[in-house]
Amino acid sequence: MKEYEIELIIDCKNVPRETYMNDEKIYNVLVKAAELIGMRILATAGYNSLDTSPPRAICFVMVDESFLYCHSYADEGFMSIRVFACGTADAYKGWEYIKKEPNVTDFKIKEFKLIYEQN
Repeated sequence: MKEYEIELIIDCKNVPRETYMNDEKIYNVLVKAAELIGMRILATAGYNSLDTSPPRAICFVMVDESFLYCHSYADEGFMSIRVFACGTADAYKGWEYIKKEPNVTDFKIKEFKLIYEQN
């Protein structure tokens, strides 16, 4: 029997600054994505640093054996999203939901797959 884990690292460009700096919206999108792919949410956090340099939003959703994470760099117009899923959770299904909400169209995905074989 094979089991595997998938981690997607998505680098996004050209998303409007209002999206990059809206930690509440990013937070809600990550939580909804986790729920849609059947993940059990254990902890969440969101942070907006308008008063620090550089301004950014950071959001994290820890789920049973997995996580979803977003870190934006508003001044550079860059947002990095990570979706780590294992078991029956589908990382790509989570990403499909995430990219629709802030309307992300300019992105690159790196996929890492860990495969465990049991005899």
